[in-house]
Amino acid sequence: MRKTMIIFMSAALLTGTALSSAIARDRSDRSELSANQLVDRADARTAKLKVDLNLTADQEKNWSGFASAMQDMSKKQADRRIAIRNARAEQQGKFDVLDEMRKNADAQIERSNDQKKLADAAQPLYATLNEQQKERFAETIFGGERDR
Repeated sequence: MRKTMIIFMSAALLTGTALSSAIARDRSDRSELSANQLVDRADARTAKLKVDLNLTADQEKNWSGFASAMQDMSKKQADRRIAIRNARAEQQGKFDVLDEMRKNADAQIERSNDQKKLADAAQPLYATLNEQQKERFAETIFGGERDR
């Protein structure tokens, strides 16, 4: 029984190692998106949201403020993502855990401030939506991860 367990664990370890190296290779083979491509994807999601909401003429009046805030936030997110990618590529020497913690905290603060601005910009539009539109709006903004 003990021999079988050792063989099983060895096989699992070897399989896991091969799988993790295959995943790492797969990630390195993918081309990384540029800031413009990231923003274009976000703009496409925003445009899809507008279509999905099927806004009335009165609701349409409040769309531009929200769409502009979404675009601003997407641009900032893309710029941060590219900056992090570049910093990691240029990183040499030891990994400074405390510095990384501080950078992560600063990034969280920036994201929080951006989300507050987005919520403020969305308020006039959201107030005019019916319940079905509000549900669709929440699903899109939170990516279906919202607890009910």
